[in-house]
Amino acid sequence: MKFTKPLVLIILIFALLAMIVSYSISKRNAETKLQRAIETSLEQAVNELKIRLEKHSYLPSLLSNDSEIISFLNTKKSDSDYISKQENINLSLELANNISGTTNLYLLDSKGKALSSSNWAEKESFIGSNFSIWPYFEQASYNALGRYFSSDATTRERFYFFSRSVQYQNKLIGVIVAQVPLSGIAFEWTVADVDFFITDQNGVVFLSNKASLDMKAITKLDVNFNDSYMRYHNQKLTSLNNQKIDLEQQGFQIINLVNQKHLMLSEKMALAGWTVRTISKYSIAQKEISRNMTISIVLILLTSLLALLLLNLQRQRNKFRQQAKEVLEHKVKERTQALKKSQQDLIQAAKMAALGQLSTGITHEINNPLMAIRSYADNAEQFLKKDQLKMVQFNLKEISKLTENMAAITGQLKSFARKSKGELHTIDIDQSINYAISIVNPELLSSGTNIHYTKHVGDDPQYVLADKIWLSQILINLITNAISATKDNPIRDVWINTKQQKLHANTHYCIEIRDNGTGIDDTNLSKIFEPFFTTKPMTKGLGLGLSISYTLAKDMNGTLDARNHKDGGALFTLCLPSTNK
Repeated sequence: MKFTKPLVLIILIFALLAMIVSYSISKRNAETKLQRAIETSLEQAVNELKIRLEKHSYLPSLLSNDSEIISFLNTKKSDSDYISKQENINLSLELANNISGTTNLYLLDSKGKALSSSNWAEKESFIGSNFSIWPYFEQASYNALGRYFSSDATTRERFYFFSRSVQYQNKLIGVIVAQVPLSGIAFEWTVADVDFFITDQNGVVFLSNKASLDMKAITKLDVNFNDSYMRYHNQKLTSLNNQKIDLEQQGFQIINLVNQKHLMLSEKMALAGWTVRTISKYSIAQKEISRNMTISIVLILLTSLLALLLLNLQRQRNKFRQQAKEVLEHKVKERTQALKKSQQDLIQAAKMAALGQLSTGITHEINNPLMAIRSYADNAEQFLKKDQLKMVQFNLKEISKLTENMAAITGQLKSFARKSKGELHTIDIDQSINYAISIVNPELLSSGTNIHYTKHVGDDPQYVLADKIWLSQILINLITNAISATKDNPIRDVWINTKQQKLHANTHYCIEIRDNGTGIDDTNLSKIFEPFFTTKPMTKGLGLGLSISYTLAKDMNGTLDARNHKDGGALFTLCLPSTNK
């Protein structure tokens, strides 16, 4: 199997373009799939965190309006009922803590010292500790809902704090704090191969579904990094990335973590004071791209090979088709030439047949001058013997005139008998009609047929585009048929008329030839131009005259039709394109 270089080059270019497009589509689809997984995971993480936090955010506000708590804060430590009120508050906070699921609920005085706590019975009770340095105390002291997140120095558990001031007569008398556990968040909702983590404003991971990410920075930390308010209790924090990344960017971004390329999406939770982020290894998308590209390359190669085979098959088929076409065209050309020659021979035969039919009249036309010539020659001889030279001269002149007439007759016959090449020229139809009448004149004289055609003096010439010999042949055939059709009439008449007519929006000149014969039988009108159709005896013709005339008219872009005239007889109309301007 042989492939041409251009064909192979085209297929290779197609395959290369297909691979480029396939890679682009595979990359876009893989990245889109990875982005959707990351988006889904981030949305679920944010919703889970909001539910967890908002479930407890109401508690400090609710407790800050508790009358017992307000009464206890207004009780001096020296009062006799202070201890009993403190115990009641401890029990109330413990009960509320157990019901709400918080880690601790504790009450601070206006200076930040813990006066009561839900963990009052534990060894490491908060009672007596001072929390004034914590941001949530400062936020609550300004009569705002305090929010803060931090980790435990020993257990490294993560907590979120809500705080609310306790007011009495528009004066700060204490702060109630709810400590909410974050470490217990279930991470089963995270999407496979997608990691979730929370970072502070410095990019330090505060909470993650992967312990290996906890307390590590996703960006390069500044040298003078400050662990504000001991959120991480001065733990030594390490960075997962040696380069700075844009922590404020909320859309997708590609980052390097532990020397691996990741795709990350972030969303800020302003009220919580942190940023929730989800990441996934970019290699997941690359693996899918590689897998898709492997499939695509195999399909492209198979398609290219199939295309090569089909194109080669098509090329061979076209080659065979072209060869067959050339052979067929050659045969058609040969057949066309043979048919054309046969047609020309048939036309010539028809002309000779027409001359044969006219032979009697033509013989009469020639015999009469020959007899006259002989008589004039005998007379000239006698006058010569008598030395009557003037009479000799007269007889010789008459002989000369008669020979000229015979020469004209034979010239017309010779011209009519000549073969035509079928070339169309501008022809004066009046001259063609007169020529045809002169040819059939012997027939007219011998049959006693009257022909009526007069071109009025002063009429504009009527020119048509036709072959002169073909036009004469049609006219001679139609006139001789008209003469033959009147054979049973005592008075035989043939009329020839010309008129201008519009056919298919083009101007034509039409020649009408009518006789006063019996006309055409209605059953024969539809068959009159068919080859070999004739109503004459076989000895009088083969029925090719009208068929050939019809074909010649068509070859000259004209028409020939027949019908019966309303006054009797047949009417044939030949129309040819006009060349008059």
